[in-house]
Amino acid sequence: MNLLILGATGGTGRALVEQALEQGHIVTAFARDPSKLRTTHPNLRTAKGDILNYHSVETALRGQDAVLSALGVRVRVWPLIAIVILCQLAARFTGLIGPAGWLVRIGIPVLVIFVLYRPTTTLSEGTKNIVRAMEKVGVKRFICESSLGIGDSKGQLGFLYNYVLIPILLRNIFADKGLQEQLIKQSTLDWVIVRPAVLTNNPRTRVYRSGFDVADRSIQAKISRADVADFMLGQLTDDVYLRKTPGVSY
Repeated sequence: MNLLILGATGGTGRALVEQALEQGHIVTAFARDPSKLRTTHPNLRTAKGDILNYHSVETALRGQDAVLSALGVRVRVWPLIAIVILCQLAARFTGLIGPAGWLVRIGIPVLVIFVLYRPTTTLSEGTKNIVRAMEKVGVKRFICESSLGIGDSKGQLGFLYNYVLIPILLRNIFADKGLQEQLIKQSTLDWVIVRPAVLTNNPRTRVYRSGFDVADRSIQAKISRADVADFMLGQLTDDVYLRKTPGVSY
C-alpha cells in the first residue's frame, strides 16, 4: 500500500514510518524538514512541504492509497520553568516584597504563559488542506492521531492533565485538536480518529486497550508512541473503528 505519513519526524511519526516499512508498505514521509528523518529504506520516499500550504499537500497526496497523520504542536515547557525559577530568585535576592514582589514572582510567569501558549490554529487549518486535497485527489482512508481529553473523552487523562496541564498549558492546543476532529468528522473520508493516552517513548508491546468507554477510569492513561503507531497501522484495513474515535491506552 502507498502511504503518506504526515508529521513523519515526530515521535509517533517516526514509529509509523519504521513500522510501515517493516510491513512492506511504500512510504512517503511528509515534513517541513525531511532531513530530520534518520530512517533509510528502499521503499521510503520523502516529501518536503507544509500542511498550511495546500499545493504541497495535494502534490504529496497524488498516487497514495491512504494517509496517516501524526501531526502535533510542540509544547515548550522548559522556557517557562526557567523563567519561573529566575523570577523567584530575582524576587528573593533583590528583597522585593509587596505588589512588586508578587508582580515578579507571579505576574511575569502568568504573562509568559499567555505568550508561550497563546491560541493556535495550525492543526485545524492544516487539516482543512488535508481533507480538501484528499477529497479532490480521491484518497479516502485517513487515520489521524488526536488525544484523549478531546470531545467526549474529556477527563480520561488523570488529575495532573485534567486540572493542571490542560487548563493552564494545553488549553489552546486541545481546542485546536477539537476543531481538527470536527473537520474530519464533517468530511466524506473513511476516517478513524485515534485518541491515545499520555505518550511515552517505551518500546512496542502490542498489548494495549482500545475503544474503551469514555467513562472508563480504569485505564493507565499512558501508552508508548510505538504502540500507537501499531494501532494506527492496523486501522488501514480494519473497519471496526471506521468513522469512530477510539481511545488507546494500557
